[in-house]
Amino acid sequence: MKLWESLFKKADAFQQLIQKQAQLTVEGVNILNEFMGIEESTQNGEVLRHNLRIKIKQVESEGDKARRALINELNKSLITPLDRQDLFNLSNVIDNILDYALSTVEEMLVYKLYPNYYLKKMIEKSSRGVTHLQYAVEQLFKDKQLTNNNIVAAKVMENEIEELYREALAKLFEDSDFHYIFKMREVYRHISNSADRISEAADIIGNILIKEV
Repeated sequence: MKLWESLFKKADAFQQLIQKQAQLTVEGVNILNEFMGIEESTQNGEVLRHNLRIKIKQVESEGDKARRALINELNKSLITPLDRQDLFNLSNVIDNILDYALSTVEEMLVYKLYPNYYLKKMIEKSSRGVTHLQYAVEQLFKDKQLTNNNIVAAKVMENEIEELYREALAKLFEDSDFHYIFKMREVYRHISNSADRISEAADIIGNILIKEV
């Protein structure tokens, strides 16, 4: 009886940790979305931008803690509720999305960049994409159909972000300021890479559904 109780507790621990990571990633991308609402340089705006950088850094640090805790559980557990490699990969990819959110804020501050139409729209869709991932993770142990619906919706967001990314690059290269082009292109790349991770996380969850649920 104690063995079964231990196994159930382990399953709950993994579930809680991966859900915690997904929740923190949504929180971080939502902070990034708020950051994108500051469109020009003002004294109050700069204070808010730096405060948001502190907030997202704290969230990213909490995400790292949750990931380390999950890895510790993987290392000491003989039996896991889902495939060990799938859990590790999903945790890693979700963590990458949060890392990219922080990098986007930090590079925009360093480069003194402000959001344009494309940045705002891409981050709005990123926020929706990671929210669908969070729902998928929450339902992974409960409802296969809801999980599948949300990973499909997350991949739709990734496709729409990539379309905006290509449009944004085409528009960017019309600018005559080479330094601005270089800096903004790097920020766009962070968002595109983050969108790729959204799609990758959705694929991992999809594979889990096929194999495990």
